[in-house]
Amino acid sequence: MSRFAAIVLLGLGTSTAALAAPVPTEAFYGSYTAVTNTTGGGAPLINDGSGTYLPGNFSGTLTQGQTTPAQNFLLVSPTSGSGLVTGSILVDFSFTDALGSAVSAVSYTAGANAASLTGGKVAVSANYAINYASQTDCITWAGSCSPEATPGAIKTALSNTILVSFADGAALDVNLYNWSDWNMEPEISFEMVSGPTAAPCPVPEPASFALLATALAGLAFLKRYRFS
Repeated sequence: MSRFAAIVLLGLGTSTAALAAPVPTEAFYGSYTAVTNTTGGGAPLINDGSGTYLPGNFSGTLTQGQTTPAQNFLLVSPTSGSGLVTGSILVDFSFTDALGSAVSAVSYTAGANAASLTGGKVAVSANYAINYASQTDCITWAGSCSPEATPGAIKTALSNTILVSFADGAALDVNLYNWSDWNMEPEISFEMVSGPTAAPCPVPEPASFALLATALAGLAFLKRYRFS
């Protein structure tokens, strides 16, 4: 290989490497509301989106396979009542990803409470039970729950994972955790399963343009060298 050809190939190879997009990170944006369907005496209060809990409007940036630390999601506070009170908490999520793509489908852990996509919102529910006599309670995202016999038995086991798929091919796991004990604080975490498959082409940086110009100039010089 001639010296000129080597220079050209080196320039082209370096330019291609510079033009290649780095391993992307993916941003996601969400919001949610939570209500209880239990009415009357004994229904708990729900504090969502304030204090140390997941904000009502939230966002994150993750690389593929990365999971956020679990954090407090809701505060479910017993009020006053007698006997056993049961019900459910209904949560509606809205999500978009970095490209502004909407959610196209959802799936959930086998055996867990169903998650559905309605009107662009991801809906999921948790069951709870409060025993005012023993001052014990529980919340779970998979099936029913029974309050502990004695207070103080906190559980944070992962109970349901909702796979949120976006129209551009990105996918996000929403991990929901159980809890038990007075003033329940179930947790939540997020994992970026995959980035978009319809991502826009990367815009070359100025240095990339310079390298490409060098390679093209080398090609032109080689052509003149061969035919001169």
